[in-house]
Amino acid sequence: MKKLNTNSLFDIQVFVLLYELLNATAVSKALGVPSSKVSRSLKSIRHSMGAPLFIRKQQGFERSSLADDIYPKMKKIVQLAKKCESFDIHLESPRKRELVIACPPTLSLNLLRHLQKRATEENEDFIFHIKSCHSNVGELLKQQRVDIAVTYSAYNTEQLSSRLIVKSNAYVMVARSQHSLLALNEPLQLDDIFDYPYISFAGNELEDITDPLECYALDSHRSLNVIAKVCLLADLMIQLESSNAIALLCYRDAIEFLCQRGDIAMKQLDDSTCNLINQRSGQYHHYITQSRKGADIPPWLINEIQDYINGNMVLPAGGINEKTE
Repeated sequence: MKKLNTNSLFDIQVFVLLYELLNATAVSKALGVPSSKVSRSLKSIRHSMGAPLFIRKQQGFERSSLADDIYPKMKKIVQLAKKCESFDIHLESPRKRELVIACPPTLSLNLLRHLQKRATEENEDFIFHIKSCHSNVGELLKQQRVDIAVTYSAYNTEQLSSRLIVKSNAYVMVARSQHSLLALNEPLQLDDIFDYPYISFAGNELEDITDPLECYALDSHRSLNVIAKVCLLADLMIQLESSNAIALLCYRDAIEFLCQRGDIAMKQLDDSTCNLINQRSGQYHHYITQSRKGADIPPWLINEIQDYINGNMVLPAGGINEKTE
């Protein structure tokens, strides 16, 4: 069939119809073209094959043995062409755009669900890939392997920009449900907390000490018995259930997850205790970080991430968190 490389689909259509009708006039009518054009196509195919395909008779044409041989393949070509004509490329679903969002696992529990719901409301089709923030998140943003990141640290460079979303102001103590601190009727004091083993629950991408209670202990020269540092809720649950340790959290989703799924209970710290912890600037800082030359990010996506994080923060008794406008 390589001999047909110089022939058009029209030439093949002429051959198939003439093979079936054996009448050039009928072929020209079927295709809606002059008889001269049918004759030129027949000459072209005969030249390509190097042998006669039809023998002209007084009342039409007679098929040659070569025509009998190639007809099945030529017929398939015409049939495939007709199928292609029926395809509507506009009906094909557009390719989904994948957005890679790096977020500390301490924060991302329900982020995916919120983004999917908002995308549906915006009538936009995205594949959201939520991945953990690591120490190389800055490089991944520069290389455009991550589209947007939620970070605990600011990255304001020539290539990256960060915008503060919110700081943590209030904290909740979590421990196994039988823990003695949960039975206290009066507000928890820092002295009470420092008497027990402590589990730091943080996912800082730079691996610095950012746990507010750790920062307070360092600045006030107090001894804090840190027995573990985890960034996954499952690990924190296991550690709390199997020990007399406590942890301080500031994320509502994480607290709800622990209390519903594990033998865990919670007790919120009052504002005065939270203020003592925060006075040495040990608060968690949450930033939206992205490349200055990165891919076009829908404004609603950034707003949704900010709203999710703001709504996920434990509020102080006053009901207001320190956040950006």
